[in-house]
Amino acid sequence: MGNRGCVTNEQDTGKSTIKCVEHGIWTRVPTPPPPTADAFELHYENVDGADHARVVAAGRMTFHLVGCSGDAGNHQPAGGVVKGMTAQIRDPGAGGAPDSLATTASFLYHLGDVIYKPGATSDVENDEPVEDPTVQPGEDRGQMYNDQFYGPFTTYDRPIFAIAGNHDGKDSPHAHKSSLAHFFTNFCATSTAVSPDNNTDARGAMVQPYIYWRLNTPVAHFIGLYANIANGGILDDPFAQGDGPQYQWLVSELRDIRTKNSKRTQRKAIVLAVHYPPYSGASTFAQRGDPGLGPTNVQGARPLSAVLQQAFAESGQRPDIVVSAHSHLYQRLTYRYADGWELPCLIAGSGGHAPVESLFETCDGSTEPSRAIPFDGVLPQGLTLPEADSVRVDAYNDHEFGFVRLTIGSGRIEGEFFTATQQSLTCADVFSLDLTSHRLST
Repeated sequence: MGNRGCVTNEQDTGKSTIKCVEHGIWTRVPTPPPPTADAFELHYENVDGADHARVVAAGRMTFHLVGCSGDAGNHQPAGGVVKGMTAQIRDPGAGGAPDSLATTASFLYHLGDVIYKPGATSDVENDEPVEDPTVQPGEDRGQMYNDQFYGPFTTYDRPIFAIAGNHDGKDSPHAHKSSLAHFFTNFCATSTAVSPDNNTDARGAMVQPYIYWRLNTPVAHFIGLYANIANGGILDDPFAQGDGPQYQWLVSELRDIRTKNSKRTQRKAIVLAVHYPPYSGASTFAQRGDPGLGPTNVQGARPLSAVLQQAFAESGQRPDIVVSAHSHLYQRLTYRYADGWELPCLIAGSGGHAPVESLFETCDGSTEPSRAIPFDGVLPQGLTLPEADSVRVDAYNDHEFGFVRLTIGSGRIEGEFFTATQQSLTCADVFSLDLTSHRLST
């Protein structure tokens, strides 16, 4: 069933002119997926064997999450965020709550939009014609990676994994202009040799197996999805019939993890990462969460959240936490199922791209009154929650840059959101998920 809707070949019905709707058209990934299920997996022990052993001995693991760090002009906000995360590698107590479970961070999991083309906003990127091979000053994607990723992150001396955001998925037949090709160069490389895009330091390229993939660690499985570049996020070709390959892969991965966990005395947590948020409290989410809007023009396409919930039901396995970015702010939402299971859904998109977005700004540029937390999430057109299910916003920060730190161990997931500048690091939100009862506390 995937993202299918009523499809037309027209590329613009006028709906794409709505200010806050993504202008990206669903784009086929030219690199074919791996041939076997195992080939989609990367084992953390093969990335950092010493830290893998440390995590096993400790029985817990801490890592960072951030997205939307790229900015073509102003690298200072991302620099402040990286400075804060780096401080926690040295001292887990930096900026944190006094009773935090956190240990030294093992890695950063980047939630997409590593780079932005000059002039790009969160919603609009005015691409040059793909048939034009001319690269204007400042538009070479390799240079963007050096300036917006390797430069700002040079002090973060831990592994960096990533999923691609919509700005990382722009494609072109001309290699220097293809963000998608450069994402593969830097994160899905065939070796850990220094990337040709890195003229800053000795950080090697990451060897993730594909643009959607699975990371296995001692305490958690990370399922990273690619939601392409169309408004609202789409997993598979919306013009094809039947469930697409990424959707089928997701169901298969969830089933496989469920089977493996059933044989363990201590089950591993499941972290689901996708750049586009499946849920949000933003005033624009009725439009920004609707894949039926925009130039891809898939009329009646189901929102990403509906596709994911179908995969959870079909596999018989829900994730323990969903993490995303895309919106340049922080949100913590709770999806509560009728059976009482609580699923935290984080948006960690305030990683450095200026400005931080207002949660209550509407598509026409006006601002709605702010709401006191908790409040109900905004549902995109076509999404109806099952009876007795609910989704609410429990925390947000829409005026400061920052990052998320998660610690998994002792039967729970502990989460913290930190605001960060070059001068300060402050813990602004804390939550804990009991992995047995699957209830949240703060």
